[in-house]
Amino acid sequence: MSVLYELNNVQQFYDGRKVLSIDKLILEDNQIIGFFGPNGSGKSTLFSLLSFMQKQSNGQILFNGLDEKAISHDIKQSIVMVPQNPYLLKRTVFDNIVYGLKIRNTNENLEEKVNEALSLVGLDKSFSKRKWSQLSGGEAQRVALAARLILRPKVLILDEPTTGVDTNSAQLIKEAILCAKQRWNTTILISSHDHNWLNHICDKKIALFQGHLIDSGSVNLLFAPWDKNNEGNLIKYFTDGQKLEILDSKAKKRDSVAMIDSSNIDICRVNCEEMINNNSLKAIVTSIQQQNSKEHLLVQLTISDISFNCKVTRDLMQEQRFLPGDNIYVNIDTKNIKWI
Repeated sequence: MSVLYELNNVQQFYDGRKVLSIDKLILEDNQIIGFFGPNGSGKSTLFSLLSFMQKQSNGQILFNGLDEKAISHDIKQSIVMVPQNPYLLKRTVFDNIVYGLKIRNTNENLEEKVNEALSLVGLDKSFSKRKWSQLSGGEAQRVALAARLILRPKVLILDEPTTGVDTNSAQLIKEAILCAKQRWNTTILISSHDHNWLNHICDKKIALFQGHLIDSGSVNLLFAPWDKNNEGNLIKYFTDGQKLEILDSKAKKRDSVAMIDSSNIDICRVNCEEMINNNSLKAIVTSIQQQNSKEHLLVQLTISDISFNCKVTRDLMQEQRFLPGDNIYVNIDTKNIKWI
């Protein structure tokens, strides 16, 4: 893989307020890269810069080694974006999907190309005759995606593509993204609050918080809301009824964000009696990845609906024989949590 984007000392200001500050970021081509973080973390701002819809306040963005001023109009047109709330023209689905081709003066075999794009997002060719007002939220999102896929882009940027859509539409969007990467070597950049969905589709994930990059491979972010117990310590209640109490956290606010290093998470599958305590949690292994380190593997796990990364030694992996889908116990060292 080669370097597609290189960002150096990039900053973005709005009304004098710094909303994005990235010292260094390299994105390689032909990858699916996920961006996550709370609202206001800078994801949409970063996407507007990577799509060249906006110019950064400071710093340099290189694309295929070229500065923005040296990038041709045709190359910029090969970078397309689907915003969080995509706008559809008040026309038919067909007219919406071919719009991008027409403004690029491409008018050959339009019906065939529209049918192919609709098929990619799981819609029948009969949808081309529907009006924009006849579409459900999930269908509208898929039509907006089809309108970008018909261009066979070099880079496809998706800002919260599964927000407000049904499970079936989310799955079809995932399949369309994977197909674009396979067929056209498209690089896909995705932001989403759905960490499980990102885990299942992305080659790499990048965390953003308050406009700054955070190494998502070694650090887990546990976001608000928090509750407080009778002692005033923060408690995170998971949707499945489990809870995690953070000792000595009385001074922290309910909207705080916890940073948990992946080396401060212990997991166990068999013979776990000695490690289980009142603060132990149950989780499911979702994936296991190789690391540059020869000593460790990265295990991704889900506690209720929240994903975590955990580093384990190869010796522990051989002893416990973790596999995706395994039910495991988890201990989080709450004494070493950092707060942002």
